[in-house]
Amino acid sequence: MKKILILLPVFIFSLSFSQGKLYIQNYSNYDLVMRVVAGNTNNCLPEVVTSMNFPANTQDVIDNFNDSAPYANDWSVRLSPTGNPLSQAVPSGLLTTVSNLTRWKFIWFHTAYPGTTNSTPDVDFNMADPSAFAACPLSGSDFIDGSLTDAFWFYIASENATYLIIQ
Repeated sequence: MKKILILLPVFIFSLSFSQGKLYIQNYSNYDLVMRVVAGNTNNCLPEVVTSMNFPANTQDVIDNFNDSAPYANDWSVRLSPTGNPLSQAVPSGLLTTVSNLTRWKFIWFHTAYPGTTNSTPDVDFNMADPSAFAACPLSGSDFIDGSLTDAFWFYIASENATYLIIQ
């Protein structure tokens, strides 16, 4: 009984800091060329970064770092402010470990013509909620009105889910 009473708070605590899902809903006619960043809300590290291409008119969810294929097959993990990032192919034990310490932090993307890497004349989108990462230097917005598309970024705490919606 004593073990259960000890393990239950630990389990609840770990759930409260789990990474959460990232919903990407691209309702536009353009592909997204993206850099995705997750980090710790308290001290910024660990920080986990990848690049991915996301197709036009596609909606999908990334449950965690190890579930990011086919959009991302590897991530760079930074554990200290001075060390070099570690490249981690999915699946990875390190990615599993850091997912419990991070939340989706920032997405930079630009739109591209479908099936190409040719950029559209739309703006660059820096999407984030800086108030959630007050200790971390980042610049982003939760809404950007582009010339071809609009983007919304928001977090729903009750679902532990971050949404990026492009229309």
